[in-house]
Amino acid sequence: MSFLQLVENKFNQAKESKDLFYFDSTKTEKESNGVEFSVTLVPALAQKPSDNKDNDTEKPSPFLNPNPALVVKELDDHLIILNKFAVIPNHLLIVTKEYKKQSEPPMPNDLYEAFKVIQEFGPSLAFFNCGDNSGASQAHKHIQVIPLKRDNKPQPPIKKLYDEIHDRHVGQIYAINKVPFVHVIMALDGNIIRAANDKESLTDYLGQMFFGILDAMFQQLRENATPTTTSYNFLMTEDFMMLIPRIKENATIEHNGKSFELSINSLGYAGFVLAKTQEEVEAIDAQGNLMDVLAQTSVAWNPEAAKLEAERKAAQDSGLA
Repeated sequence: MSFLQLVENKFNQAKESKDLFYFDSTKTEKESNGVEFSVTLVPALAQKPSDNKDNDTEKPSPFLNPNPALVVKELDDHLIILNKFAVIPNHLLIVTKEYKKQSEPPMPNDLYEAFKVIQEFGPSLAFFNCGDNSGASQAHKHIQVIPLKRDNKPQPPIKKLYDEIHDRHVGQIYAINKVPFVHVIMALDGNIIRAANDKESLTDYLGQMFFGILDAMFQQLRENATPTTTSYNFLMTEDFMMLIPRIKENATIEHNGKSFELSINSLGYAGFVLAKTQEEVEAIDAQGNLMDVLAQTSVAWNPEAAKLEAERKAAQDSGLA
């Protein structure tokens, strides 16, 4: 049985036994800066109580003793479990067996297990919400993986802009002009990944790439802002890694004299936006540019950053940095 079949069987069984809740949804699309954002309306989310994060440290982690009906696979240091509250079928969580904080960066072994799921799952997106302002709903460390649609459109939607990077080179770190907030994105080397015949070599490669792009993100932060906390969103597919530093969780949008608060996590930056009511869908659709909505919760580019970066590179080239 393939891994995908295992996940699908487990999902259907857990849904049938009501150990898992799958919410009905409808989807629309909205184009912004060349990205076809997917806007998903999930009315059941309006009935779900919001998490009280102030008490997270007092609550036992649901991942330390998960419902066996939700456990897909046990690994050496991780469990692969189904998301109990699923908007997307076969939504997986890769959780650490021992309690570790979601505010800590993913380690090489976390990245390895997530990437193996991507390889075995088919087209999919791994994401990690790190820190208080990232949209994370659980304090216990976990990487999430969702399957992506198999169609002719770029998936996830943000990949459209990644595909437009001119003369792209693996291992090179880029910022995309059409993205109006601080971020870094990097192409992974498929040749190195295919040649990695053992766990150690793939783990080492993914760790080097992640901490390289994380260092680049902090370099961008030093040049563009001085945030008081470290929160960011991490996206990974079989093709690329992307990081977006965060300054707050919620964006505010206005429509017909009303204000709406949108909680933004990694999926928002991948091009997937959730709405709880039809009013929210209409408010989202009425926005001129969803990239500007995401920019509310991100770090703005400093107009002087390009100059600072040029000076830094010039100093490096002259051996002064």
